[in-house]
Amino acid sequence: MKNIGLVLVLVIALFSYGCENAGTARPETELTALRQEIQALRADMQKVKTDLDELKTGAKNLTPSPRRSSDTTIYDIPIGASPVRGNPAAAVTIVEFADMQCPYCIRENPKLNQILQEFPDQVRLVFKHFPLNFHKKALPIHAALELAQQEKGAEAFWQMHDLIMASPKSMEINDLRIYAEMLQLDMENFDKLMADPEQMNQMLQTDLAEARRCKVRGTPTILLNGLKLTDRSVEGYRNRIQEILNRPPTDPASSQP
Repeated sequence: MKNIGLVLVLVIALFSYGCENAGTARPETELTALRQEIQALRADMQKVKTDLDELKTGAKNLTPSPRRSSDTTIYDIPIGASPVRGNPAAAVTIVEFADMQCPYCIRENPKLNQILQEFPDQVRLVFKHFPLNFHKKALPIHAALELAQQEKGAEAFWQMHDLIMASPKSMEINDLRIYAEMLQLDMENFDKLMADPEQMNQMLQTDLAEARRCKVRGTPTILLNGLKLTDRSVEGYRNRIQEILNRPPTDPASSQP
């Protein structure tokens, strides 16, 4: 485009010389030089056109990069001290690696609740902490949840979990403190914890190590009996659950290790 502009300028200049030449003579050498410049620029334009044609041809022949294949590993995920919701002896175990500040986790929560309601005897939900570094409110939230679990057990954990999920715009430490008071946690321990990021990180190390082992990259990451779920629609959950329930007991993916 730049070369085309230069050609136009030179052509205009040439015509200007011609118009002026009607009244005032110009040296022939100047006209010859202009003609040579135009010829050179025409050659450059042809080369640019050729290069563009080659680029277009190359683009048509490009092979799309292969899509990253799904992780088909069946992970042996220990429940350990993680909070469990649902039938403890359920045949299907949903493990959720979650970040409470993550908007996708917030949107996932109603689906998980619906699945637990639809399969009250067959499904249990296990929560694993995976706060993401760029969510600055996530670490205190998960530490507060873990404190509730340690002091009052899984019931207090899920109560605080549901309070946070119900008010996703209220995730400041002051909000967490209100929830802690509602659950009658040790407020001195709570305040010390909120002031100590190193301790907060330490509380979550077991789940974070498990997340690394399971190659968790983002949130929410959902696994059903150790296999990652790619279709996280309600129907996707139902299909995977029915598939697991219909498998013979000897199938390695039909039971949670």
